[in-house]
Parts: sequence; C-alpha cells; structure tokens
Amino acid sequence: MNNAALQRIFWRLHFWAGLLCAPIVLFASLTGLLYVLSPQIEAWRYAALDHVAPAAQPLALDAQVQAALASQPGSTLRQVIPPHAADDSTQVVLNPPRQPHEHHAMADGPDHHGLPDGVLVYVNPATGQVLGSLPELARFRTWAKKLHASALLGDGWRWLMELGASWMLVLMATGTVMWWPRSQARGGPGWRALRPRWDRGRATWRDLHAVVALALGGVLAVVLVTGLTWSRHSGARFSALQQQLGQDSPRPPKALQSAPGNGPMLSWQAAWDRARALAPDVRLQISPPAGDTGTWRVENQDRSQPTARFNLVLDARSGAPLFQSGWDQLPLLSRATAVGIPFHRGEFGLWNQVLLVLTALAAVFSVVSGLAMWWLRRPRGQLAAPTLQRRQLRQAPLWLWPLMAALAWALPVFGWSLLAMLGIEALRLCWPAGAQGHRPDPPAGLH
Repeated sequence: MNNAALQRIFWRLHFWAGLLCAPIVLFASLTGLLYVLSPQIEAWRYAALDHVAPAAQPLALDAQVQAALASQPGSTLRQVIPPHAADDSTQVVLNPPRQPHEHHAMADGPDHHGLPDGVLVYVNPATGQVLGSLPELARFRTWAKKLHASALLGDGWRWLMELGASWMLVLMATGTVMWWPRSQARGGPGWRALRPRWDRGRATWRDLHAVVALALGGVLAVVLVTGLTWSRHSGARFSALQQQLGQDSPRPPKALQSAPGNGPMLSWQAAWDRARALAPDVRLQISPPAGDTGTWRVENQDRSQPTARFNLVLDARSGAPLFQSGWDQLPLLSRATAVGIPFHRGEFGLWNQVLLVLTALAAVFSVVSGLAMWWLRRPRGQLAAPTLQRRQLRQAPLWLWPLMAALAWALPVFGWSLLAMLGIEALRLCWPAGAQGHRPDPPAGLH
C-alpha cells in the first residue's frame, strides 16, 4: 500500500468535506446544544403548567380529559399523558379543528410536513382546572428538537442534518488516519503528539484541532451514529439491517383490532388502571381507540429509563392485552438503540448533559480550528485545496473503493454527495491541467 497516496486522498477528501459541511456542522452543534439544555429551560418556563400541588384524591381521568376538550372546542383527542409523580399535571394532546380538505391528510399522521401542529392542554388532576395550553411547536423542547432535526422546515429538509452527520463521521476517520503519529521507536513523536505545541501559529491550531477531536471523538461518534439510526434515509437502511438480522424491535401490528361488540368502551380511568397494572412504574402516554374496532395503545412517555421501555395494546372494551413487549423482548441492537437515543438527547441526567455540551463545543472548535488552519495556509486570493493527481488515485489501496461503496450504501445521503464529488473530481482530472500541479506542504494532520 502506498501510504503517501492514501494520505493525499484523505487530505483532499477531508478538506472538501470540512469546507463544504462546516455550516451544517456548526448549525447542528449549536442547535443540539440548545436541545441538550432544554430540561433546565423548560423547568424555568413551564413550572406553572407542568406541576401542581399534590392531591390526596385526584379526579377520574375521564373528567380531566373532558375539561381539556371543553377548553378547545372542535378539537379531537390524540393522546393523554397522565400524571406519574404526585405533583405532575395531566397533559392532553389535541388535534386542532380541521377544514374538510385537511381530513385526508390526517390519515398520514398529526404532523404538518413533519412539524407538530397539535395543542397541549394542561389540567390539574385534583380540580379539573385547565392550567393553560400551548401549541405543540411552542413547547421549547419540541421546538429545539425540530430546529435541530430539520431547521423547522419539515421532514423534507431532514436530509441536510443527515448530510452533515454522515460527512462528520468521514471527517473524523480521515482526520484520525492523517494525524496518527509514528511511535518514538520509529523516530516519531509517539504519545507526545497529544501535547499541543503553543505559540507556533498554524501548528498550534493543528495540534489543538486534533487533540480536542480525539478527546471527545468517541462520544461524538456515538452521537452521530445514534442520530443517523433515526434519520430518514440512513435510518431506513438501519431498520432493514435490523430486520435481516432478526434484531428489529417488536412493534404492535398496525392492523391489530379489538373484537367487535356492543359492550361499552373502557373509560379513560379504566384503561389507565389496566395499563398501570401491566406496565413498569414509569410515566405513560395513552392513545384512545379509533373507531368501533380500535384499540387502546400505551407506551412509556419517559425515555430516560431504557429498561422501562414497553409497548402495550389493549382491547377497547375488555382491556385484555392484545400485544405486549418490553425490555426483555428487545434484541441486542434494539437495546443498544434504546440506550443510545436517550444518551444522544441528554436524558440520563446532568452528567449526560455536561458530556454532550462539551462534545458540541468540541465540534464547534473543530470547525473553527479547521477553517483557521486553512486560512493561515492559503495563499492570498487562492482556494488552496490539496492537490490530487491521477497517479495517486492509481496507487490507492484496493480496499478503499469497496469501503467507500459500503459507506455510500449505508449512508445514502453521503453516497449521493460522494458521487457528485467524485464526478467533479473526474472532470477535473480529465481536463488537461488536471494531472498537473505543484505539491504543497504535507497534509495538515502529519507531524
């Protein structure tokens, strides 16, 4: 293998990926920072809605639901989140009144282009008093989540964050390979490469760029991979792989129905009592039956306890469980996802938040330091991209091409952008001047 050729390929790939994806990475890091801090922001902003004085004997859940519906005439019921702690309010999620032409769109879900448009109504469980209401998207955590995932532009723009996350993984891999120092026994700096050299201009920026990325690279890799598992395109690949490996999460069939009959539907209170008897001790969210043969669907609303994760479907009239799954039924990959996603969201407490804040700041610093290194190196008035010649591509190790193809399959948005980049490079190399060019200083990561 020609190591110099591989370094040159990685350097050019690293340069273009970093330069083109810098705005996306900055946006994703800063909006992710907002989302991670949302528990503290929400505790300050919504205390009067989320918490009440504990009651010895709360009202039946049905009365609370009716109070919420009465406060929003014309709305329809989507979901109820009953109180778990003694001082929790009841949250009732309503769909706003729809125009006739909107009813068909509702069949695909309650969101408008991927942005929630429901109304959250908060009810005091002791008195049935409506404490207030908020549009779903006005809730800070929901707003920050949608900002981070799609820049508030809807599901059609989720590919943008997927593009940034995919290339960030490539940036980390190529940067690590380029930086990796020779051992002291072979005349290299060895572990001393981890000690930044101060007051050396671009060399200082280069050292800090590498050391900060390495210090929090493992956490950043987990954040990127878990984010990609529920992205639109890469997430579909991940789900397909889970199914092929028999590692898919057990989910209730969409066509699951209650037995038809003339008996009365379970009340909200009865459905809640039945769910609490079958579910772990965790805050629940309950969706009502849709139609005569619909079912009660219950799952954990609190995602910070992976081992309390569960899915439950109850017959609308008898309350008999038609489907039930929990942590014990999850295969290995699904358990990893059940832990990884709450970690990505900072839901495991203060230590998790601190770690993610440092990781977001490290990603921001990586972009800033990378741009500083480029700016200090570039001759005035030139882009100063690392050169790449045909002979270096011919000397590339054979394993590189199937590896890139596998990544392109697993990360489709990365694959499309890589294909575009390779097409531009091919045109450049086919141009008469493409095979020429001077050889600038060694790749930025080499010592």
